[in-house]
Amino acid sequence: MTNANWPNPERPGVPMFPEQDGKHVIDVDPEGQKNELVYYWIAKDQVWVEYEYQGPDDALEGYDLIGWVYVGPCLTPTQISEMLAGERERCAMLCEDAYEKTGRDFEYLGCLSCAEDIRNLGAAS
Repeated sequence: MTNANWPNPERPGVPMFPEQDGKHVIDVDPEGQKNELVYYWIAKDQVWVEYEYQGPDDALEGYDLIGWVYVGPCLTPTQISEMLAGERERCAMLCEDAYEKTGRDFEYLGCLSCAEDIRNLGAAS
């Protein structure tokens, strides 16, 4: 495991969204041959496990993490939809902010129309 490949290099071994239980893709081959596997992060205990978690005895030890390269979280459709909705909202806000800077009515209608269109792009399918 190297510090540089984790979401926060100051916290090697800790995945993205460490406050949530979840599946994450890990490249476990220290030689770089792309041997990607899914491991599970248990947020309550801040530990990695391979399979169903029964308790601390199932947690992987520090030596198990040697050579790991973090690839990323396995997001659920709901998480993806939430992330996309947040991104759409940020884009819509940019349109509305652009209007506020100009103060012209014709641009106002265009900016509001764009903002509404962005918000209505829909959820991930």
